[in-house]
Amino acid sequence: MAEKSRRSSSARKLTPTPDQGDLLRFVEDLKRQWMATIDALVDPLIIINGDYSVQKANVAMARLNQIDVKDVIGRKCFSVFAGRKTPCPGCKLKSTMKDGNPSSFELDHVRHNQTFEVSSQVLTDADGKPEAVVHVYRDRTLAKAMQAQLAQQDKLASIGLLAGGVAHEINNPLGGILIFSQMLLREMDPQSPHYQDVVEIEAATQRCKAIVEGLLDFARQNPSNSKAQRVEINAIEAIRTAIRFGSVGFKNGGKIALSTKLDSKEHVLTGDRNRIIQVFLNLIQNAVQAMPDGGSLTIRATSRQDHQGQIFGVYEVEDTGIGISDENLSKIFDPFFTTKDPGEGTGLGLALSYGIINDFGGTIRVSSKVNIGTCFTVELPLQAISAAKS
Repeated sequence: MAEKSRRSSSARKLTPTPDQGDLLRFVEDLKRQWMATIDALVDPLIIINGDYSVQKANVAMARLNQIDVKDVIGRKCFSVFAGRKTPCPGCKLKSTMKDGNPSSFELDHVRHNQTFEVSSQVLTDADGKPEAVVHVYRDRTLAKAMQAQLAQQDKLASIGLLAGGVAHEINNPLGGILIFSQMLLREMDPQSPHYQDVVEIEAATQRCKAIVEGLLDFARQNPSNSKAQRVEINAIEAIRTAIRFGSVGFKNGGKIALSTKLDSKEHVLTGDRNRIIQVFLNLIQNAVQAMPDGGSLTIRATSRQDHQGQIFGVYEVEDTGIGISDENLSKIFDPFFTTKDPGEGTGLGLALSYGIINDFGGTIRVSSKVNIGTCFTVELPLQAISAAKS
């Protein structure tokens, strides 16, 4: 009887009282609310211990890698986030855990070509000692690209005003020099010792004239104000025209192999056809000049659709030339910047192309490796994609 009494007493002790049951339900509800709140975040979040192992993760982090949340737990954070075997460059997990102070850092091109801003916050135990770190990853790729684009537009607008004023001031005296040099050439004896000097004066003036015309083109980039120029065009056909013009110089040489992979459908957009041709002709000519010893030139045209249903034409001009160094990549769309030898370029071609693509509501970007090659990618918003006309 005594043994039975003890068992009954033990059972009574293990059975939660009404107050304890309410407390357990409260704790369970609190846990569910906390997890639901964390999972509702659109930014990936993980809780990491000192050896980079993931303790908890939200749905956004699992969705980022297209895996289940349970498969994230226990793995290294750098493996989950970036597919790396070592910690991400610039990660501040160790310093956050050591100092206990919240911090933020940027992971640029650690995961594909994306840029993430990471907020790092320490978690402490009951004694106030650091036991884990919370990392929240915010994708800043688009924002960073837009900031760079706005900065470039402001720079081009300022330089455009300056260039226009300078070009107009130079044009008049330049015209006089050109006219008088040509008059001298008509009247001078070709055997005169000064004849060749005047020839050089005329040639130099012609080069200056071309630069001034480029300046004026750059300064007055705003085709949207001209309704006569805004007509429906097929971007694929405009690119084919640019290819015909641009490939004339190397077709017979045989040093450059041309490959085209163009969409068979029409890419319909509204604007000035000649300006689209100008952009791609410039990109093709730059690619050819980047391959003085020969190589391969590939031109592609495809399309994509964003999450809002907008269709974009995606056009690539890729070469296997000398490439562009990292320090020059950020400058190539700046007016007057060129890596070509003196007399071979004004440094306005890519600046003009940037302005034209921007006027069409599109984007232009570049990727390059020295001695491997360069790829320019242009994206233009299309009105429609239709079957090619027979």
